[in-house]
Amino acid sequence: MILVTGATGLIGSHLTLYLVRKGLNLRALYRNERSIEKTRRVFAMYESKPDELFEKIHWVKADITDITSLGNVLDSVSQIYHAAALVSFDDRDRDILYQTNVEGTTNLLYLAQENNIKKFLHFSSIAVLGRYDHPITEKTHWNWKEKHSEYAVTKYLAEMEVWRASQEGLPVLIVNPSVVLGAGFWHEGTGKLFQMIYNGMSFYPTGANDFVDVWDVVKTSYTLMHSDIINDSFIIGGHHSSYKELMIMISKSLHTKEPTHKIPFQLALLISYLNTLMAKITGRPYNLSTGIIRTLYQNPEYSSQKLIQAIHHQFIPLKASVANIAGQYLKTI
Repeated sequence: MILVTGATGLIGSHLTLYLVRKGLNLRALYRNERSIEKTRRVFAMYESKPDELFEKIHWVKADITDITSLGNVLDSVSQIYHAAALVSFDDRDRDILYQTNVEGTTNLLYLAQENNIKKFLHFSSIAVLGRYDHPITEKTHWNWKEKHSEYAVTKYLAEMEVWRASQEGLPVLIVNPSVVLGAGFWHEGTGKLFQMIYNGMSFYPTGANDFVDVWDVVKTSYTLMHSDIINDSFIIGGHHSSYKELMIMISKSLHTKEPTHKIPFQLALLISYLNTLMAKITGRPYNLSTGIIRTLYQNPEYSSQKLIQAIHHQFIPLKASVANIAGQYLKTI
């Protein structure tokens, strides 16, 4: 039996489809019935008879932040893919970020040790890596002197818990995906970018980053899980691109106008401050935190050579990834 947490998120939903397609016995956690529908929609995008595969998943309602709710979730489980996490750059979410990303991971690791799990794969983030190398590798360690978001801090602390468990005998793996591109989640993350560009977004930031297709994240994680490799970490970096280049690729695939106006960093920062002020006044979530803005104007580059050498993976070309996701988006409108 395989356990997947975060099975209703972008990575988790694609991972569950990948595992079920392979005929594996799968248990997946969810917090409410509405969230399950996200995964069902992902299955429907790729399968002619999605319900036949979807019904093979053993869904269990549980909350990783409440260890008592996990009960017998790990009974007969041999492998765990831990994809559950909260992504937020809103300072008001500091406590729930810690509860979900750190305490939730700690709870799961404790139970994994108690149940002698054969391998625990933790989905972390490139946010936990330092920025002082070019390219950045797995050896570019966290630097507390750098400015970090609360999200990055909690993902780093979660990694420390995973390494602690490995020292106590639990076989673990950590993967650090770059910015993940995938279909089905059009109101959050990179999926929202497709929606914004389709609706006529004409501005672009001047930064760059590494982008990876969600299927690359899923396939490499599966391969690592079924390898002899333990107690190690791998960057899943994909391809380096400026945001302008990426957005032009998206606009071409969506058959809409290309973004043509460069927005200066200081102006973007001012918009962020105003957005933050309005969020505090109205109580609404932040849409453009200063942390996000600063990320959009940086140019980190990550090396996936360690991963490529370990499992000989070939990444989906960025243009093909964007075209496939855009095609899925156009089917929804």
